[in-house]
Amino acid sequence: YLGTQFPYNTAHQMGTMKMGTDPQRSVLDTYCRPHDLDNVFVTDGCFFVTSGAVNPTLTILAQTLRVADFIKKEVL
Repeated sequence: YLGTQFPYNTAHQMGTMKMGTDPQRSVLDTYCRPHDLDNVFVTDGCFFVTSGAVNPTLTILAQTLRVADFIKKEVL
């Protein structure tokens, strides 16, 4: 068992608009808002910096709830 290599891959498209604090190295800020747009939020799988080893659905849902809470408190 320990000598067996398990390949990790994913069929989920993600990482096309990575999240970060530096506009030169990322597209989205920490609330999934494009650095150069104030009223757009992106909460699908594209905010991931890289793909993980498990299905990302619950993480995407958690991020969406976090961003929705931010919008409710800070934007509306």
